[in-house]
Amino acid sequence: MTFLSELRRRNVIRMAGLYLVGAWLLIQIAETLLPIFHTPDWVLQALVVLLAIGLLPALVFSWLYELTPDGLKRDSKVDAAHSIAPQTARRMDQLTLAGVALLLTVIAADRYWPRDAAPVDRNATTAAARVGAASVGLARDKGLVAVLPFRNRSVREEDAFLAEGIHDDLLTQLSKVASLRVISRTSMLRYQDSAKSIPEIAGETGAAVVLEGAVQRSGNQVRINMQLIDGASDEHLWAETYDRELTADNLFAIQADIARVVTRALQVVLTPAEEAALVAGSTRNLEAYEAFLQGKLLAEYDSLTSERLQRALEQFGRAIALDPQFADAWARKARTQMAGYWYALGDPVAMREAAALTLAEARRLAPEASETWMAEAYYAYWVQRDYARAGALLARVLDRSPEHAEAWLARGFVARRDGRFEDALSALRHALKIDPINREGLIDLGATLARFGRFDEAQAFLDEAARAGADVRGPQLSLALERGNPEAAWAAVDGALLTTWLGYPHRAAMATRDPQRIALALSPSVWPKELHSPSGYPELHALAQAETLLLNGKRAEAEVALRAIQARLQALDTPYPGGWAANAHYWPCDLPGLLGDLEGVLAAERDYFENAPRDVFAAIDVRLALAVALARAG
Repeated sequence: MTFLSELRRRNVIRMAGLYLVGAWLLIQIAETLLPIFHTPDWVLQALVVLLAIGLLPALVFSWLYELTPDGLKRDSKVDAAHSIAPQTARRMDQLTLAGVALLLTVIAADRYWPRDAAPVDRNATTAAARVGAASVGLARDKGLVAVLPFRNRSVREEDAFLAEGIHDDLLTQLSKVASLRVISRTSMLRYQDSAKSIPEIAGETGAAVVLEGAVQRSGNQVRINMQLIDGASDEHLWAETYDRELTADNLFAIQADIARVVTRALQVVLTPAEEAALVAGSTRNLEAYEAFLQGKLLAEYDSLTSERLQRALEQFGRAIALDPQFADAWARKARTQMAGYWYALGDPVAMREAAALTLAEARRLAPEASETWMAEAYYAYWVQRDYARAGALLARVLDRSPEHAEAWLARGFVARRDGRFEDALSALRHALKIDPINREGLIDLGATLARFGRFDEAQAFLDEAARAGADVRGPQLSLALERGNPEAAWAAVDGALLTTWLGYPHRAAMATRDPQRIALALSPSVWPKELHSPSGYPELHALAQAETLLLNGKRAEAEVALRAIQARLQALDTPYPGGWAANAHYWPCDLPGLLGDLEGVLAAERDYFENAPRDVFAAIDVRLALAVALARAG
């Protein structure tokens, strides 16, 4: 008797088939039920491992033992004339066939079950059809949706960005629905791996429903697990697992399907325009879409550095190279270039000119897209200082998406620069009502209140931003200086700050008049050497050193240092490329003031009043700098 024949006689091969079918069914059941109970990912992973390990013992057991009318017996002790192995084989075949039939039924149901009207595509499910009366008790008057950061279940850590990017893009999709208010990704990051319950998270954010999910990438396939939960009752309203080929079209279809589920749960009726916006993908090129997602994550304003800005521009450039018609990538690249100009994270002139060209391409490709309008609004605000046009463009965005938190934030920023401070406070507060823990909004509302001397209110918003995970050392330092408390300002210094706040530790140290603190503020531990000369402001650290010499009474040494700085600046084609920009690291009046050059300060003053763009908010800082320069010049 051959070994293969013996395997068949002892039903080992049948046992292998039955075990595999049963294990597969068990995994599918577990994958559906475990998330409902908030079971950690390792439970399902452990189950898969245990089932895989259990296959060998099952086969060995089948080889050694045989089922008889008298129970299990060792195969070697069963008389061949009384063996019922053939009958057992037939029962195992029947069980295996039943299991296979059940698997095929499940697969067919998932693929061919009738869908709701207006399906996204052949592969996309219309899970919204399964959310109905169970959601009647929700607090729909709020319409606020919290989407928890998606978990990355991929084996490769580098796939984590896909989960982050899909999460961010889903928020963009949901914001297209006028009746929904969606909490931003940065606000929800505080709940990454949080042990808090869904009702606790809903209570803190004010959300009516909470959406959570996980993304697993395997080669050219993707699995996205989603569930929607009532924020008040913790009731699971809907759950779905999407197994799809990893394509841009499929990702957009899944996002549109999830958006429909949320709107159904909140009893929101989609307009035809909103329905069309949900299913409209911005590119069909998956690699371009992935590069776009990486660029968006890198370009978030509240964590932007020179290095992150350059990496973001590279990713947007890659997306555009892969799909030159990708309008959203052009628009986001333009906004990132403008941020480089505004926050002085690159050559201001080069960034400004590049942004104009990039924006023109976005406008050509998609003149009516919200992303294009947002980019145009930022160009009017940051570059042209045309606050009326910026406001009009933001109004168009908000007409289409009334609860677009970022547009409300931008509206507040524009009104603030235009001197409409009550409008600014109102818009910033409205943005935070939609997105309660938006770090950028909390910091800027605090900064605005500080300008009116409402320091305690300002401090409360900075404290909230810190609890949300923002780096508030720079804003805390600035607030303390405005309050006239240099000791508190210095206490906020803790290592190097973001590029936006370069030089602020030196200001705090100078205000304390402490030589040791001043030396520390100029040292590499607080002011890294690579940031001594940021693009557009090559003399920033040198000016701080010269100012320190003056404070220490070393006027002759300071004079030499300042004349050298003056010579280097005069040799440049554009000595002050940032001009009188609000976020400039130094202004044209600073150097002549330190030199005691009254004529130079007066010339800078005339230039400011005759040529500087209107910026009521920045005027407070600029006029203070002019006053200091005039005082220094006698």
